[in-house]
Amino acid sequence: MKTIIVPTDFSVAAEHAALYAAQLAKAMNASVLLLHVYQIPVAMNDFPVMVVSVDDMKKNADAGLNRVKKEVQKQVPDVQFETESRMGDVVHEIEAACEGKELVALVTGTKDMSGFERFLTGNTTLSIIKKCSYPVIAVPENAAIKKPQQLALAVDFLHPDEIPVQKIAALVQELDAELHLVHVEQDGETASVQELPEGLRNATYHSLKEEDVAKGIQQFVAEHNIDLVVVLPHKHNLYERIFFKGHTQDILQAMQVPVLCIRN
Repeated sequence: MKTIIVPTDFSVAAEHAALYAAQLAKAMNASVLLLHVYQIPVAMNDFPVMVVSVDDMKKNADAGLNRVKKEVQKQVPDVQFETESRMGDVVHEIEAACEGKELVALVTGTKDMSGFERFLTGNTTLSIIKKCSYPVIAVPENAAIKKPQQLALAVDFLHPDEIPVQKIAALVQELDAELHLVHVEQDGETASVQELPEGLRNATYHSLKEEDVAKGIQQFVAEHNIDLVVVLPHKHNLYERIFFKGHTQDILQAMQVPVLCIRN
């Protein structure tokens, strides 16, 4: 059976993501696995001392998972739920939990944070997207809970051969959704839809002129009532890191709708 995994830290944003995942699972005939990864807090004096026992951390994690499961099941009762708690590094344990499953995606919650907050706390969702090899759906805290019907795939013409056409086509078909291809042109850039893989040429193609890629996609989303934005993060070589800016983080911060990140 297909599975959607929801890594949760029991925050409001994470619980909103769990509800979104449940609705998506219902539409795709999938189950939901609620996953919490915990680490033992250690007080650093002359010698490291555990503040809480492993057993207590495990007990609290499982209690939190059961509470979230009951709350989401009240609103989406026709979905199969499982829970799992793990101790260790968050990204490593999430990756391990995905192994051997017919995974649709990881679904994580995001909330608006100032630059200072991001500096202090980091961004777990961005770390998961960067380091995990599985698709990740980042769900803003205020995103609508509904089945995606209008999808926008942000495309560039630097890596057309890396677009996972089969994965995207399968998602569109299963959701019975409409796919829009969105290319934000910047100064001096020329591109043609014919450069895209043949499997995407039946989708509706839109070319926008905007220096700020995230802003251009944000405007398109608002004007076309897009429910889900799809982006394809790339591993940039040294030349690209110096001369081209990656746009995934900017798009995640700008969107008010869920963003699906698929790494090839």
